Amino acid sequence: MNIYTYITIFLWLVLFTYWFINARKVKAAVQVQSKVSRYIYLSFLILGFALVYCPAFGWGVLGEQIFPANQLTGIIGVIVCLGGISFAIWARKTLGNNWSGEVTLKQEHELIQTGPYRFVRHPIYTGFETALMGAIITVGQLKGLLGLSIIFVNHYFKTRMEEEIMYKQFPVQYPAYAKRVKRLIPFIF
Repeated sequence: MNIYTYITIFLWLVLFTYWFINARKVKAAVQVQSKVSRYIYLSFLILGFALVYCPAFGWGVLGEQIFPANQLTGIIGVIVCLGGISFAIWARKTLGNNWSGEVTLKQEHELIQTGPYRFVRHPIYTGFETALMGAIITVGQLKGLLGLSIIFVNHYFKTRMEEEIMYKQFPVQYPAYAKRVKRLIPFIF
């Protein structure tokens, strides 16, 4: 691993520290996803991160260099990662006490449509995926794209569970919001 990859790891640690500090400042849950569903999600998330960062996965075709390992790609990767981490933190801050790491309906749940939620319905996942793309650029190997693909699909299924709850909780507002704002990629998807 190069210095730029270590910088992206540090940026992830900043994000997770922010998450940990603010995790207690949330509303009580009314409905929570099953433990099995949560463990499946976390397992694929860990696998995706391992593919990006763990050198042990860099064998055969997965170890093929798709981005050159140089100062320019390192700086670009760190900037992209920082942008994604910043976007995810902005989204988490905007959610405030409505946030949960699990698919959850909170007491007095609010439909947030401000801040990054104006651009995508699930900006925390968008931020994660963008930050991970930055890390992939710094590592430069094909295995990172496989890891990102796994996490993207994982987030897609989690967003479907979250949206099922939102459609039931906000039967008028959420369909209008979903029609106006894309799920994960602004203006595209």
